[in-house]
Amino acid sequence: MGDKKFCFRCMEQYDSTLHVCPSCGYVEGTDHNPMYVPPGTILHSKYLCGILLEYNGEGATYIGADISSGKKVLIREYMPINLCTRVKNKPTISVNYNNLAKYKAFMAEYTELNKSLARLRNNTNIPPVLDMFAENNTTYTVFEYIEGVKMLDYLKENAGELSWEQVSKIFPPLFTTIGILHNAGIIHRAISPDTVYITEKGELKLSGFCVSAVRTANAGLEYELFKGYAAPEQYSANSSSRQGSWTDVYGVSALLYRALTGCMPVDSVSRQKHDDLHEPYSLDSRIPRHVSRVIMEGMNLNGRDRIQTITELVTKLFEQPSETEEETDLEGTMLLQENVPDESYSSAPASHVASAVQPEYQQPQYQQQYQQPEPQNVIHERSAPVSHKSHRNDDYNYEKVNTVDRIKVPIIIGLLSLAILMVLMVIFINILTPAKDDNTTTEQKKRQPTTVSDNIIDDTEPTAVKNIEMPKLIGRFFEPTKEKWKSDFVLDAEYEYNDEYDTDMIFEQAVKEGEMISQGQVIKVKVSKGKESAYIPDYKGCTVDQYKNALAKAGISELNYQFIESKTAYSNTESIVEIQVDGKVVEPGAFFSNKDGKKLTVYYVDPNSSQYYTTAPPATEAPTTTVAPTTQAPVPTTQAPTEAPTNPPEPTTNAPEPTTPPDQPAENQET
Repeated sequence: MGDKKFCFRCMEQYDSTLHVCPSCGYVEGTDHNPMYVPPGTILHSKYLCGILLEYNGEGATYIGADISSGKKVLIREYMPINLCTRVKNKPTISVNYNNLAKYKAFMAEYTELNKSLARLRNNTNIPPVLDMFAENNTTYTVFEYIEGVKMLDYLKENAGELSWEQVSKIFPPLFTTIGILHNAGIIHRAISPDTVYITEKGELKLSGFCVSAVRTANAGLEYELFKGYAAPEQYSANSSSRQGSWTDVYGVSALLYRALTGCMPVDSVSRQKHDDLHEPYSLDSRIPRHVSRVIMEGMNLNGRDRIQTITELVTKLFEQPSETEEETDLEGTMLLQENVPDESYSSAPASHVASAVQPEYQQPQYQQQYQQPEPQNVIHERSAPVSHKSHRNDDYNYEKVNTVDRIKVPIIIGLLSLAILMVLMVIFINILTPAKDDNTTTEQKKRQPTTVSDNIIDDTEPTAVKNIEMPKLIGRFFEPTKEKWKSDFVLDAEYEYNDEYDTDMIFEQAVKEGEMISQGQVIKVKVSKGKESAYIPDYKGCTVDQYKNALAKAGISELNYQFIESKTAYSNTESIVEIQVDGKVVEPGAFFSNKDGKKLTVYYVDPNSSQYYTTAPPATEAPTTTVAPTTQAPVPTTQAPTEAPTNPPEPTTNAPEPTTPPDQPAENQET
């Protein structure tokens, strides 16, 4: 590498004289989790291992680099945390003797899975397997590094959702890849926005492949299921809960639901108790109806009634645009049916009137007046018979009307003259009245119209036009929703704890869905701070990072707990030793309220601490406090301080060895 060295976080090379990476700010010597491979370890004499990126019940993923080419890679290590541990300050894995059979069985499944993926290395939608080797009592798989972002982050950057036009362009290659995986006998079981990446070119890549036991509850390993995207059969390890290609159909459909609506689907466990999953079209009317229906079919809780294959799902999604055409035709047919009765009713009387009236009365001038209001032909035709009866005396009536009009004209002129005289009299009276009264009357007259005018202006000016239909906000994440609708209305958030909705998710809106609002109106919403309460998870065998993950899954907010290094406990590995609430020791399974404002204090042992061995009882105290009266006591006291530092993890690797220390004192007693 010459004068350059790799950054353990971003794997970019920089000047070896620097101690902070100029690209990402990583500081050399940053603490790492001792349960996992130390950054800077060389694996297989070829790959430089960087920091830990993620882990689950199957193993851990690290960022790495091919030393010869300098190319960034992803290194996946098989390490089921409930079956093994790691030798202190070494990459070697130590397997508990009682778990050896399970460890080997799951490792064989892990190896076979990645061999199958290696055969599909030409598929651009799967990170290709570059290498696989056995080392440190485990198996490693090297993948090509994914240059992209998770679909979850991509959706957040795009107002939380995508249109069907966007989805129909970028998702088909992913559908094809999943179909190829199924043909190869691989069921993914974890298709979600966390396992699908999108590159700068708009290509989707599927990651997160694991052995089936990690994707099924209580199947022998610490499981990892993605809430809202895991099929109901994954929550049970019973033989009756069959898994297959239909399991991935559920995940793909849930992913489409999230991408199109911007809402995370209700998890399948909750749906089995009360299925209140809304159809996508009801959340966003821009989603085609047939797409909405197919997604719901793909998320059927019953695996047998669900769409069975990815091919069937894609066929129904993309080959049924005729439904909208049928709806349009249906609407057109209904309109035609509505117009037909009126036309049939109006056409007959029209011809009848035309044939009955014209031959009998040859009066072109009258006929022209009669036929003038054609736009109201229905009403005109219904009144035609009445007009027909009056045609015989048309001339006589016309003369009478003219005589009346002649009489009305002078009468109207007389009435107008009388009105003018009355107005002049009123003016004359006002002139003769005193000035004080005149002023008062004038002021009253002026006030009255002014007041009325002001009231009219006040009533009309603040009235805003309500031209925006309120969308459904419940179930959407607050920040992307606020950004999406910022040009239409303003969201005012009030945060509260809620057991039904995830953190930062809207669970109540002041204005109901469908109501009309004005642009720029302030809408109050309630946003979840997380669960109101939870039960403290078990910490036995957990490291700090593992227990933080367990607390998050239990629903305990990171604002409500703290980790403190224990100064009195002793342990060979980083582990949790005690939990307290308000200074009182609590046991796993105890009830904890996030609303009370109390802190959950977790005490742990740091094996890298300077007090790692000094916290153990000193050798000089043992003879004086426990075995001073006997002569055999010095033998075990001299062994206690020497065995602990030399072989801290040995009890987990070699089962027979812990029996040797008790035998030695027994032999001394016989002699």
